[in-house]
Amino acid sequence: MAKDDSIRVPALPAELEKEFIFASRRLVMYPDLNVFGRLFGGQLMSWLDEATAQVAVRLMGTKNIVTKKFGEVIFDHPGKLGDSVEFWCRVEREGRTSLTLDCRVLVRDFTAQGEMLHQICHSNVVYVALDSKGRPKPWKQKSR
Repeated sequence: MAKDDSIRVPALPAELEKEFIFASRRLVMYPDLNVFGRLFGGQLMSWLDEATAQVAVRLMGTKNIVTKKFGEVIFDHPGKLGDSVEFWCRVEREGRTSLTLDCRVLVRDFTAQGEMLHQICHSNVVYVALDSKGRPKPWKQKSR
């Protein structure tokens, strides 16, 4: 995807927060880079899992959860050294024992047109609540 075709979302957190929940922010440092000087995809997925798990814990009301599945992970654009990477998500589906989050990974760009959030990755992640024996258990969904 060319730079001109990039996916952009509103830069103002208030606008973004109408649909999405802010999960976390990370700074891309040298140890996070692959041999080509770009953000290593495995590192980004690790951060994505950690950030969205924190949201799942809050929404599901239990720390006893596991990541069941990552949906298709799309790397829209490479992350670069010094990027401030933000993780945003929204509830896609509430199951009896599971929660599916639609996740967006964004980087702040400062252009002549002003500040924009530039999407570099997106996926969905499924979390499952567990009982004390490690088996799936129902969680209390909040009515939306």
